[in-house]
Amino acid sequence: MKRSNDPKPVQLEFEIDYRTQFNFIVNDQTFACILKDIANNDVNIVGLSTTKSRDKHNFIRLVAGTTESENKRDLKVVSEALESFDVSFKQETIIAILNIPAGIPGVFSRIFNCLWCKVEVKSIYLGEKDTIFISVSNIKKATEILSLENLEQCQNDC
Repeated sequence: MKRSNDPKPVQLEFEIDYRTQFNFIVNDQTFACILKDIANNDVNIVGLSTTKSRDKHNFIRLVAGTTESENKRDLKVVSEALESFDVSFKQETIIAILNIPAGIPGVFSRIFNCLWCKVEVKSIYLGEKDTIFISVSNIKKATEILSLENLEQCQNDC
């Protein structure tokens, strides 16, 4: 169904930064222990996405640090926590979109709809202080797209 009552878009102003995302799969008990270990080492988790599989395992995306930054210690604590529970994990650099003004409808739509036809969007989720975390197939190309003054939307029939 095509809708013609799309509101006129407001210019989005935000900052682009990069963070390290940890990807891993664990059961509930192991996940609880990993979270406890990270907390006991005074490391904050600024972004977290979990999805439960049919076999009751959790696919986790985790970003450590603060909204403003991550440091080597944050990453080391998370790596060591995962290793101490013999968890296989992958680290990847992802995009963090910061300082989006509150109360603007359609922010996720505008960000996703300027990317999906040009790069593969592997995940998009919300973190602390309304930070949007995005994992993409080509971080350089996605950064170029998001850095444009006007976010050009992908053609869509909806």
